[in-house]
Amino acid sequence: MPRVPLTFSSPLLLTVSLALVVLLAIIAIRRRPALARTSKLLAILAAILLALAAGGMNWRRPASSEITVMVDLSPSTRTAAYRTRAALDARINQLLAGAPYRIVYFSDRNTAAAPGDATGPLPDLPSERTIFAPPAAPAILLFSDGRFALPRSAPPTFIVADPNLDQPTDAAVLQLQARSAGGGIELAATIRVNAPPGPNVTPRRLTIAPASTQPTILLDPAPDPITLSRPLKAGPTLASATIARGDAWPENDSLTLPIAPPARGQRWFVSSNATAPAGDWQPISPARLPPANDPAYLAPSVIFLDNLPASSLSNDQQRALEQYVRDLGGALVIAGGDHAFSAGLYPGSTLEALSPLASSPPQPTTHWMLLADSSGSMSQVVFGSTTRWQLASSAIVRLLPSLPPEDPVSIGSFAAELNWWSTGRRARDAAGLSLPPAGAGPNGPTNLQPALERIIKESDGSTPTELLVLSDADTTIDRPADLATRLKAKKIRLHLLAIGEGTALEALRTITQTTGGSLLTQFSDPAKWSAEVHQLLSAAFPSRLSADPTPATFLADLSKLPARPVAPWNRTWLKESATLLAETRATTPPAPLAARRTLGGEVVALAFAPSPEEIEAIAHLIARPPRDPRFTIFWDPASQLKVRIDAAERAATTRPNNGTNNAPAYLNNLQLTLSIEPQDPIDNPQSATRNIPIAQTAPGRYEAAIDSPRVPSFAAIRLGGQTLDRIALPGRYAAEFDQVGNDYDAMHALAARTGGQVIDRTMTKALEIPYPRQEVSLTPMLALMADGLVAVGLIRWRWA
Repeated sequence: MPRVPLTFSSPLLLTVSLALVVLLAIIAIRRRPALARTSKLLAILAAILLALAAGGMNWRRPASSEITVMVDLSPSTRTAAYRTRAALDARINQLLAGAPYRIVYFSDRNTAAAPGDATGPLPDLPSERTIFAPPAAPAILLFSDGRFALPRSAPPTFIVADPNLDQPTDAAVLQLQARSAGGGIELAATIRVNAPPGPNVTPRRLTIAPASTQPTILLDPAPDPITLSRPLKAGPTLASATIARGDAWPENDSLTLPIAPPARGQRWFVSSNATAPAGDWQPISPARLPPANDPAYLAPSVIFLDNLPASSLSNDQQRALEQYVRDLGGALVIAGGDHAFSAGLYPGSTLEALSPLASSPPQPTTHWMLLADSSGSMSQVVFGSTTRWQLASSAIVRLLPSLPPEDPVSIGSFAAELNWWSTGRRARDAAGLSLPPAGAGPNGPTNLQPALERIIKESDGSTPTELLVLSDADTTIDRPADLATRLKAKKIRLHLLAIGEGTALEALRTITQTTGGSLLTQFSDPAKWSAEVHQLLSAAFPSRLSADPTPATFLADLSKLPARPVAPWNRTWLKESATLLAETRATTPPAPLAARRTLGGEVVALAFAPSPEEIEAIAHLIARPPRDPRFTIFWDPASQLKVRIDAAERAATTRPNNGTNNAPAYLNNLQLTLSIEPQDPIDNPQSATRNIPIAQTAPGRYEAAIDSPRVPSFAAIRLGGQTLDRIALPGRYAAEFDQVGNDYDAMHALAARTGGQVIDRTMTKALEIPYPRQEVSLTPMLALMADGLVAVGLIRWRWA
């Protein structure tokens, strides 16, 4: 429905005035004044006009002004049909039907002057980003692809969607990254290939350089971006991904990325010897290795453990190495030898958990029997309220995690009779039991011989058995040689920790020697029983160390190292998540000698002592600066570089009520900086290093967003003198070339926001432009007309 062009400033006065007119008419009808009919009619009309004037009658008439036609000449519209002047004029005349207009051309600025000559196609107005800034006008007729930030306000905008920009042919390299892969670096290029449907689509050729394999790839059009990766050749400082020319936008056909040299931090060589390999290796004795949570671990890019037994590092130091690898992303090398792996009692230790090589085979090989003396003498109190029995039972229970996890284990105690707490379970399962069981305790005589007799009787002799006994040897052993012979026949080796000088000590010594076992004594200090039992286990444990040289063949990321004989070498087994790096083919099947796996950081284990050249190759392969676990950093390197840092202490904090709060403790008010460093700085402002403060946007959260650099650069997050993270950035083309083609979502959003319309190719009728209207007051004219009617009426009355 068309709007009524008349309005009233005072509807109330209009109503009162019209009521008075009606009252006047009624009085005139009833009193019949002596006036001519014409005079009466003119008086009533004059009263009506005065009533309309009293109501403030206005006329809303269309304002006479020009429509603004805005023509987008930014580079993203390069192939638009409206770039041809004749086509632009024809479309304007079709849609405006002769209405007055003026043309404004724009890209990142507005201009009234048409670029280029008067007859040729409209050229680009160069810009890095399109900016739509409409001037004041009754309406805007916009020729554009809609690829700009929407303005906060605008006149009614009618957007003409150009058909040539619906599915333009354009291939673009959207992103180029260098990332670690298989011990080397690969280039990953994200590509978009758009083309209109049809049978004559020509594939585009992509070149990733310098790639070590298949650098050139043919690309078919695809609806979504794809990512292609190729291994990078060693040595270059720049890499690129380039699409062969074939569209109107060559600017986005290539990206060039700087390649950072391998990061070098400190390199720790942890060894019982005082020497370290030549170079910048820092020798550290095992005793001087820092404890867990020490910030010193943020310094080394690689830590090398040189043929160390698990006992040379405390539990806290081993936990520190685990934090270094898992939390900080550091690199760890575990080297073999006569003190490592099985020979160093790795099973059950953190070193075993980190290593990609297992010290024990995946199938059971040995039956382990652990026995504690529970005779009445073990009830003696030695420390405060702690008894000898508690120390002895605790010492043997602590052995369970150190046993090969798949081997069966039987654990118990003996006094008057043998009492098994658990029999035949896998060591890994037995380690989870609550032992000793309730009711177990010291009571009765030390009947060790009956216990051994029962073990011999119940054993079938098919599996080698290691029998570890903790006892004061205060018992009687009859015919020890015969007992030893029968134990040996059942493949049982006796290992004894004598905690007292009992009468059977010498007999038991004979049995241990005959069966191939071992005997340790600790008479004076019960506090040392646990350590001595571990020494006993070490003597019983198969070292799986071979002194015979075996040829080592290097594989995968170490395949360039020459094969050589190694000795001594540890027999190990490859874990499921590990990658084999070296093996010996002198065994059947081949035995692993080196492997690698990722546990946050990288861990390499070698079952032999590597040469200095091999040490350098491995360090070069996996070394990386550790990261501070308090900071989680997210990068979004597109046309705008965005970075987000979440900063929090991950350890539990204490609430005021002494409860424990596991929520993160946010790190606030930090002075973080985003540094942009061109790879090859030159003497101009475009390539100077920039330092941008990173603002805090929430508790523990910091964010920044800047235009990506136009030259290959490195971006770093810094806190004071500490570099938290660093990435390589390609030299980026302008945001104008990120996407080409009509953005219909933006067009419809602009039309809805301004009350305009999106005009597609099928719309050929003239537009109904909602011109603004101007209100003109009719009060003076109405009053004047009323006066005139009264005057005419009086003249008519007087003349009559």
